[in-house]
Order: sequence, then structure tokens, then C-alpha cells
Amino acid sequence: MQHHIIKSLAAVALGAMLLTGCMMQKPTVKNYRKVSAMSNLTPVTVEQLRQMVSADTTHYKVVVLTSSCCGPCELAMRDVYPRKMAECDSSQVRWYFVETDYSSAQYMDKVFRTYHIDSPRYWIDDTLPQYRPLMVKNMWTVAWNMIWNYGKSFEELGWEEADDRLNNIVNAIAPQRQPVTGPNGTPTTVMLDPKGRMKCTYTIYNDTTALLEPTDIRDITVPVTDLDYTRVDTLSYAPKVCTPDGECR
Repeated sequence: MQHHIIKSLAAVALGAMLLTGCMMQKPTVKNYRKVSAMSNLTPVTVEQLRQMVSADTTHYKVVVLTSSCCGPCELAMRDVYPRKMAECDSSQVRWYFVETDYSSAQYMDKVFRTYHIDSPRYWIDDTLPQYRPLMVKNMWTVAWNMIWNYGKSFEELGWEEADDRLNNIVNAIAPQRQPVTGPNGTPTTVMLDPKGRMKCTYTIYNDTTALLEPTDIRDITVPVTDLDYTRVDTLSYAPKVCTPDGECR
């Protein structure tokens, strides 16, 4: 009985998400074809993106891996990127805004118009296994499998989707001596100097796990051109431990 209740609730919740447009990205063949036909969006493979960035040895580069259906991404579009773009002359810094997934790329123009961002728009279209996004025939397939195979992963449901996809993309775009291990969501910004060195941060989390990540542009207080790209910064979210005499470490 309880199992049927869970399925019913899941059906209602997923049905609501299916009807909310951008709130639920739709990784379907239909959406892929729709985005592919949009002339103002440029599809790129990960290797093509890497070549574009590495070929430019005279500018600082900011690659913004984003999603138009991501709340923090839209806030960054509103509050961060226009301000950071204004800090430096366009002759010094080039920006690459890249949708990580075709399922949200169709909303890209609307977001750019809303926040008055004038920059070329790209989306990742790559069939290599390490970069492959989730794609299904239609969202009702997703709904059906989520309801009747509750708790299983996409892989267990038989759909192909790359593991650590965003991590793979970042390491391919800006290969470094030590690969980054941290990117796990959008927005992710990859900032590089003219020599192709990526600005990185060791991020220490509450469980003391330390990950090497691309420095988040939302965390910097200086222009992109003023960063030290030879230095790896440290950002800690780990709680300090204080002794009775007031000393905290």
C-alpha cells in the first residue's frame, strides 16, 4: 500500500514539473532538434571549444558554463557577469557563454536580452561518451521510468549519460598539470590568462574534503586581469574548532 502511495505522489510531483516549462529541463530528441535549428546559437564540441580558447594567446578568457534553467546561473547573469565584464576592456578579456545542455539552450536568448548581455552564445553538442548528455525520446518516458522504477539511477534505467560530465568538460577545455576534481554544477566559470593557465582554488568543505576547483568568478573581488594565475587559493567552509580559552583553529 505504501509503495503505491509513493508512486502516486511521485506521479503528481513529476507531472507538475513537466508542465512548468523551463523549471523542468526536457532532455528530449524534439528539444535537441529545436535547438539545433536556432541560427543564433552555435553548437560546439568540447574539443572545438578547447581549440577556440587555446588558440587565443593574447587575451584573458572567461568560459561560463551555464544553464538558462538554473536559478544561481540567472542570478549570476543579473548580478555578476555584467559587472565583471565592465571592469575590463573587451580588448583584454574575451567571454564565452556556453550552455552545458541542449535541453535548456532554447531559453538562452531570453536570459541574455533580460540582462542586456551582448556576447556570442554556444551550446555543447558532443556525442563522445565522457561528454554525452541525457537524451530520451520524450519526457513521458522519464516520468514512466521514474514512477515505476523509483529510486534507480539513469544508468540503471538504461539511459546513457556521462559520469562526471561537467568535470570532464572543464579538464578538457583547460588541461592542467593537476586535473580539477570539483565542478559539480552550474554555473561554473573557467578563468584563464593569455598563457592558458587556469585560476584554481582548493575548496575545503565541512567534512574536511578538499577539492581542486576552477575559481568561481562570484568569489573574486578584483578584475579578472588582476588575478594571480600562478597561485592556487584556498577557500574553507570547514567549521573552526575553539578551545575554552577562546583560541580557534
